[in-house]
Amino acid sequence: MNNMRLPEFSYHEPRAVDELLDMKGAFTQGSAVLAGGTDIIPMLKRRNCFFEHLVNIKRIPELKEVDYDDNQGLSIGSAVTLRDVIDDPLVSRSYPLLTRACEAVGFNQLRNMATLVGNVCLDSKCPYYNQSALWWRSRPECFKRGGDRCYIVKGGKGCFALSAADTVSALIALEAALVIRSVRGERRSLVEDFFTGDGRQPHNLEKDEVVTAVLIPPSDGGSWRQGFMKKSARGSVDFAIASLSVRLKMNRKAVKDARIALNGVSTKPIRAKGAEGYMIGKEVNEDTVSQAIHRVLEETMPLSSIGSSVFNRRNMILAMFVELPEMLTARK
Repeated sequence: MNNMRLPEFSYHEPRAVDELLDMKGAFTQGSAVLAGGTDIIPMLKRRNCFFEHLVNIKRIPELKEVDYDDNQGLSIGSAVTLRDVIDDPLVSRSYPLLTRACEAVGFNQLRNMATLVGNVCLDSKCPYYNQSALWWRSRPECFKRGGDRCYIVKGGKGCFALSAADTVSALIALEAALVIRSVRGERRSLVEDFFTGDGRQPHNLEKDEVVTAVLIPPSDGGSWRQGFMKKSARGSVDFAIASLSVRLKMNRKAVKDARIALNGVSTKPIRAKGAEGYMIGKEVNEDTVSQAIHRVLEETMPLSSIGSSVFNRRNMILAMFVELPEMLTARK
């Protein structure tokens, strides 16, 4: 019995990004980045994962910065906490959708520690995989633990752990991108392209790579309506049964452009492009929302996991879209 104590590992505190990248390049056999630690520490205690090296990035000044440029937009470093994002007046004024999503994560103490990038890089969740090592001693291993079965989808040929991060749908709706760096160089990935849909390896991230920042394009000055909604059993303290982010660019009463994203319903976030295309050129009324719902449900294949059935998830999505007009006007 492990008594939920941390396993042994080597601990490192780089003071510069280059030092961090060198470490990640050298520790490819088993290393993890520690920022807020609100997810990785419990996972280590439960023996859900094992790493020989834990690299703390909180001592790197560059990664704790929030910057804005009229041409490049908003840049949020990977050590910036959710509380820092919520309290930043520029973010709340220009990107209220992101503020709402950050407020939906956990509780105050967690938001004071957890980082935005850490939430994006949150490991996929499963009520079976996320049990303790003691619980797993009496059961065959699942795909995510290196076994040959999935307990979520009986007879499934892959891992169906859910993508559960609350801020992801908002970042997709904002067309955010990630800055990913390694000793080999730098690349950028849209947040919606960062997820693989495979619970065993949920992110498009190599072992020597680190996400160093989130980039959100500058506002084009248009008239955007935007809203965020999360449905869960116990409010923000629970992982979402479903979360929805919507941005509609208005031309008077008609929708000129649309961004609709969901998370918490499947193995990766869903961008509802069919519903987006349908809403363009139409007024936001009961009929438009009703038709958009059908298109979203056609594009979405909810899973039964984390305390909710497929039937319940589909109805949660339906309920959120029914509230869509109020959501878009309640807080812009």
